Amino acid sequence: MAHGLQRCFKPGSLVAITLLLVSLQCRWPNFTAGRSASRSSSSQLVDWRWQPYARGQHLAMRLGPGGGSDPVNNVSPEMAAAGRKYAQKYEDILLAGRKVWQEMLKRDEVPKKIYFIGTNGNSGDMVAEALMDALAYVQAPDGTLFLRRKPGLEYPKLKYFLLNSDKQLAAKAPKSAVDLYMEDEKKYRELETEVLKEFQELDAGENPAGIVVGESAVSIPENVEIMKTGLVIWLDVSPEFSWSKTQMRAKAGGGLFIPYEIIRPPVWCIANGWDGDIDDGEAKAEYIEMVEKYAEKYEEIADLRLRADTPGIVENQYWGAERLAKAMAEFYGINTEGASVEEEVLERDLEKFLESARLSKYMQAALDWCDEQGAASIEDVVENTDDFAEALSLKPLEKKRLTKAAESVAAVA
Repeated sequence: MAHGLQRCFKPGSLVAITLLLVSLQCRWPNFTAGRSASRSSSSQLVDWRWQPYARGQHLAMRLGPGGGSDPVNNVSPEMAAAGRKYAQKYEDILLAGRKVWQEMLKRDEVPKKIYFIGTNGNSGDMVAEALMDALAYVQAPDGTLFLRRKPGLEYPKLKYFLLNSDKQLAAKAPKSAVDLYMEDEKKYRELETEVLKEFQELDAGENPAGIVVGESAVSIPENVEIMKTGLVIWLDVSPEFSWSKTQMRAKAGGGLFIPYEIIRPPVWCIANGWDGDIDDGEAKAEYIEMVEKYAEKYEEIADLRLRADTPGIVENQYWGAERLAKAMAEFYGINTEGASVEEEVLERDLEKFLESARLSKYMQAALDWCDEQGAASIEDVVENTDDFAEALSLKPLEKKRLTKAAESVAAVA
């Protein structure tokens, strides 16, 4: 056996193999550095203070599939088509939300603050974040779908305010929120109301603003009056679902570790000692009774209600955002589907115009410009090509093609 090894690895061969391994190592991409960079940039975005929440391509990185054809990794045409369909699904959700918000801004009588209420374990933060993503959505100037935005490139950020009243209260409290609640519930409630007042008075400009409200805040009349000045959305789940979500804890043991998010029970629940024991039948019965009482109050003050424990929404909060955007549109009488005859004619003419200039990829951005500027015909676009080109961030050659196409339309007219 030793002789065999000596025959296989001659001194000259060993040097060659070593050089080959070194060469491969030098060319191998540094995936570790890439993951670290993603983590650090993502952590900088998470800020529950009074700052606009700006998002880039992190949603696309988190949601998974949605890219197009990938010949390098041998993706089939069928998979590429499925990816495009998946990406377009999210794009439609975000565009619908954006239209709802733009219409809300035009109406002075429509409140601009959103209050999310419901019991712990209802994925309130996640569903609220998904809805705010949609309301604040800004398309890429070149029409790139959100899930197809490439890392390292600059894209419009989504700016909005999204707060959690429990986290804001904890930041203000002189001690842990649970200890404060147990020792001085009056002080706890005063801080809770203070947080809601600050949000009510927050100047968000034209950015959407939402707050996920602590479960028991509805027990205070002053808090309810504050919430009624905005749009109140109840993210509803069954008491049994809430109990299982807030009481579940990983058990010690060997095997594969699967990370999961620990969802804490509300302060009144922890104050009663109901924390981390999902099999405590007596505590569960009392918990359900209390949650049902809060549910009666939620139903009384809510403008919209979404069952957040249904299949689909549990797995993906953006399906919940889709339903909420539609519910908001219906609630305020906003039409997010279909278009007038005038709009359909403009869209058809604009499609042909951009195709003649080989600028079809800017179709959605062009439609948005027409909507923002009030352009009702292709002639309005032709008469303002400089502004149109600047809004779409066209390159010099693209601008030349646009000008030539505009001259052709003007000549025919």
